[in-house]
Amino acid sequence: MIMGLFKKRRYYFTDSSFASDTIIADCMGGIALIIEVVSVIVSIATAGHVPEVFGLLYIIAMLLSIVGEIFARMGLQSQKGGVRGKRISIWLNIVSFVVPVIIILLGRF
Repeated sequence: MIMGLFKKRRYYFTDSSFASDTIIADCMGGIALIIEVVSVIVSIATAGHVPEVFGLLYIIAMLLSIVGEIFARMGLQSQKGGVRGKRISIWLNIVSFVVPVIIILLGRF
């Protein structure tokens, strides 16, 4: 009974404004979006005659956004950082996954 009075309580104090998982997710989503924007610009500049490497880069961008989404979801469960930054990283990775899917589907039809 006396030991119940002296329970250890956990308090979380952070100096950082983001969880480390959120920072990783932001970097992955940002890199994926940069790859997609560069691919679209090169495609417009070359009138659609891009090297085959850009198809591989699109697949890499989609994989980066999937892994970034996993990190963003893990960061959402973390005690560190604010919720706004975590939600931004989730949406960043969703957008960086949906954009190549839409572009690929538009290219098919």
